Amino acid sequence: MSALNHFGLDIGTHSIKAVQLGGQTTRPVFIAAGQVPTPSQGLNSESEEDVAIIAQTIKKLHQEAHISTDKAVTALPESQIFTRVVELPNLSDKEVQSAIQWEAEQYVPIPMNEVQLDWQILSRPKQKGSDQKVEVLLVAAPKVLISKYLKIIKAAGLTAVSLETEVTAVVRSLVQRVEGNPTTMVISIGASTTDLSIVSANQISFTRSIATGGLALARGVAQELGFELDQATEYMKTYGLDATQLEGKVMQAIKPIFDVVVNEIRRALAFYSGKRPDVPVKRVVLTGGTAKLPGLVLYLAEALGLEVQIGNPWEGISLPSQVSQKLIQDSTSYAVSVGLALKVN
Repeated sequence: MSALNHFGLDIGTHSIKAVQLGGQTTRPVFIAAGQVPTPSQGLNSESEEDVAIIAQTIKKLHQEAHISTDKAVTALPESQIFTRVVELPNLSDKEVQSAIQWEAEQYVPIPMNEVQLDWQILSRPKQKGSDQKVEVLLVAAPKVLISKYLKIIKAAGLTAVSLETEVTAVVRSLVQRVEGNPTTMVISIGASTTDLSIVSANQISFTRSIATGGLALARGVAQELGFELDQATEYMKTYGLDATQLEGKVMQAIKPIFDVVVNEIRRALAFYSGKRPDVPVKRVVLTGGTAKLPGLVLYLAEALGLEVQIGNPWEGISLPSQVSQKLIQDSTSYAVSVGLALKVN
């Protein structure tokens, strides 16, 4: 058992979330949480001025949410890093270390000297010398991205304890805390990407990022109905994929764009079942800011033929009554930051 003594900081495209938990990892206790909109230039800008504005926003959130530690664990955006589960022969840890470098060169589209490589062994064959493979989670993050995040955190007057991937954090908060889960696909629909991961025997065994998220859906509504983006976003959140609302006009605007995501999900499921026919995906857990669209759960369940549910990162965490309703209402936005807050350092 480990004591939790840092807070989770999720710097998203659309909003910045912070969560502090106390107690032990097995019995976490809520201390504080909050979220604020990400400044408009957000993380896309390289200018010193915009970096300073984000740092200032984080500093303000840290104060207003009454977070009592300056130690932060942050996630790097899935769209800008390279995460892959690779299979290697049954090698020792030392041999894996040298093989990983070569594997990474095949998958990572930027020069190796420009990325920070990290890896974790997910599974090993039970018998020695068997022809089964070692499964390794490979993560490569551009050094410029890491230094930008560290710079922002430092400028906010905080201490970066560690950086990890959004997928790792989401899986920790939504799936890994319960033993004996069936093989689960976690779908995180953010503002600019939809990130997929498949968790089997409580280990991540597949990841993929799709470059379509809530913003693309809102743009579809804006274009189709002649709205400004803000108004289109409101309509999208209100009517979503519900065919009975507004003669189904909003649904018709969203559907062709969302179906691109659905087809990618189907492809991922087909690829996985071809590779691991023994442990098929039994359910889907949805999260991310766009996951709450009306009709989305039903639409996905029918499209995929699987049980689909909205993930609740607060499960098993005792929440004070005065904030519990608001936090549960916004639960899909907090999956990354809760997972970061639960990380054992």
